[in-house]
Amino acid sequence: MEGRFLKKLLLSNIRLKLLALAFATALWFFVAGQSDTEVGFLVPLAFKGIPKEMVMTSSPPEDAEVRVAGPKFIINNLSPSQIIAEIDLSSAKEGLNTFSLQPRDVSTPIGVEVLRVRPSSIDVRMENLINVNLPVRVTLIGKPAAGYRVADVTVSPKTVVASGTKKDIKTMGGVYTRPVDISGLDASANFTARLDVPLHEFRSVSTDAVNVRVKIERER
Repeated sequence: MEGRFLKKLLLSNIRLKLLALAFATALWFFVAGQSDTEVGFLVPLAFKGIPKEMVMTSSPPEDAEVRVAGPKFIINNLSPSQIIAEIDLSSAKEGLNTFSLQPRDVSTPIGVEVLRVRPSSIDVRMENLINVNLPVRVTLIGKPAAGYRVADVTVSPKTVVASGTKKDIKTMGGVYTRPVDISGLDASANFTARLDVPLHEFRSVSTDAVNVRVKIERER
């Protein structure tokens, strides 16, 4: 009799019991998903606020190691592209600058906390940019037709404004064009010539092309 009573008790309200079990299981997974977990990422290190009159001349680290924590369901779906480590250089001075890299300098999705960042400081060398007027020099290749010669070469504009650091442009005597081919010319001709600007020496140039006129005469 007692066995039959226990069996009846266990089988009664079976739907409610299964529903309660499912609810308890879902609640357990939800709570487990809410527990914090940690993970580390290697993320690109970016720089902002570089003063217009200055340029970075050193090679700081390209990446930073960022340790974050947050709910497991968020961390499991987190990618390095969602984390931004950025240093503000707006207060930079000429010479060597040391900037701290703290958790507050790292942007993450809502619910993700930055625990630490490595390195904790970054050395950045900055130099002032200066503008100089440099003459444009034309580079000619080839020879005119037989019996002709180059009588004169003119260029417009005659000078360009180049921007760079003192170290880069202090020895520059001018800016050269890319080769202008005059092979076989038997009459004067006009050309548009692009400037041959070394990127490591100039930060900017007022124009990237000039007009060249080559005057050709018969040899006497």
